[in-house]
Formats: sequence, C-alpha cells, structure tokens
Amino acid sequence: MITDEQREARKLGIGGSDMPIILGLSNYKTPYHLYLEKKGLLDLPKVETEQQFWGNRLESVIRDEFAVRNNVIVDTPDTVIHPFHEFLRANVDGYIREWDSVLEVKCSSQFMANEWGDDGTDAIPMSYLVQVAHYCACLNAKEAHIAVLIGGHDYRQFKYTRDLELEDVIINAAKYFWYCVQNDTPPAATTIQDLRLQFPKHDPEKTLTINNSTEEQLTSLYDIRSKIKALEKQEEEARFNIMQYMETSECLTDIEGKPLVTWKSNKRGARTLLIK
Repeated sequence: MITDEQREARKLGIGGSDMPIILGLSNYKTPYHLYLEKKGLLDLPKVETEQQFWGNRLESVIRDEFAVRNNVIVDTPDTVIHPFHEFLRANVDGYIREWDSVLEVKCSSQFMANEWGDDGTDAIPMSYLVQVAHYCACLNAKEAHIAVLIGGHDYRQFKYTRDLELEDVIINAAKYFWYCVQNDTPPAATTIQDLRLQFPKHDPEKTLTINNSTEEQLTSLYDIRSKIKALEKQEEEARFNIMQYMETSECLTDIEGKPLVTWKSNKRGARTLLIK
C-alpha cells in the first residue's frame, strides 16, 4: 500500500505506470481519470486490491529469484528524475549496475498468460513495454528486464532493448499530457465513467434540442436495444428447450463425453444452467 507521501508525490509528475494510461493502453483508467488524479480532483484509492496486496508482497521474492537465476546484484534506487524533463519520474523495482539495466517485477493472472511470450524473449504486453521504455529513458539505461510470475507458479523473464523511436513517442505523449495538467486542459472523455466524472450533476433548468448527429446516435441506440431484446428472447427459448431435454440430469455432454452444459442446484437449492 502506498504511503500518503508517495500519494502526493505522484501528483508532481508522470511515472512509468502512468504511461499505459496516457497512451490508451490501460483497462483500468483513462487519460481523463488520470488527469483528475494529477490535479488532485480525484483521490487515489486508499485500499489495496487483493491483486495489489499480493503483488507488493511478492515483489521482493521475484526480485530475489531474478538475482539468483542471473547471478547479479539488484539495487533498489530511490525515485529517478529524467535528466531533461523534470516531470518524468521513475520508481523502478530494481537496477542492475553491471548490465546498466532496469528490472521490472510483475505478478500476472493466469488469465493473462497468453499475453506474455516465451521465456527469454522480448514478447512483452504493450502496456508493460511502454512502462519499461519510460524507465530506460529516465535512467538512460541501455535495456530492461522483466521478471514475471504468472498464476503464482509460472516464472518467466523478458528483455527490452532500448528503442529510441518508441521513447520519443512516449516522451511526446507525456509532454502533451503534462501540458494539459499544467494548463487546466483536460483530455477528452473516452468512457461513460469519464462523462459521469465530468458532469456529476444535472441542471434542472437546462434543456437541449436534438441535432442531426445525436439523432443518428439515438436511432442507432433504439435499433441496438431492439436487437438485444430479440436476442434475449431467443436465448430464453434456447435455454428452455435445453432444460426441458435435460429434465433431472445434472450434465449434458457431447458424444465423446465432454461436458457442455450443467444444470444443478446452488447453495440456495435453485438449479442454475451453466454453459461450459
């Protein structure tokens, strides 16, 4: 769990974990959401998720394992500031002096295993790639290594070799985002949640007349909702027919015995149809 001091420090610049958000690669935050955090208009969560908790607990274990497997000493430096852009910050998980290399440690869900390549390659998920590229730019390091533990048992290592063209893209995006923060110019909303944050209250005295573009969107919405309703009816009919065929059977299989559907009682005693 980050301290209040670290929480405040994050408002002073852009770190590596911010870069996937700024570049639109994050599934958890949008640029607009991050902008509000940097401006102090939206608090950072003060409670760790289970994933964050175990990631923090296992970080030192994975770092030590990397050091042992590669016979290197891994330092844990304080925050590093980019030599030419003071707002670019790097809080790295480790630095290997003899290799002039950044070390990034990750704990990944088993459901993300297919996003990682083979052990020893450079097949790194893009959201993590831009993060380590940011770190290399800040430390002027020639490479980065990523040690990841997937699903609690699958340890893999990856290597990023410095790519100056990629770093230019990252730095330019960071510069523009920080300009927006400094000049009170929020990035465009990209999700419904962004709009809820941007317009938290309504004006009861305000009414708008529809324009051509919005009328097209509304017509499209009506059409989509109609199709969803029809599909839901078809789904209900299909479920009914399957349940009627199964009667008291718990499981429906293919001709080779592979389970396709189960229909069994939950803790409350109600039978639930589950499609495998």
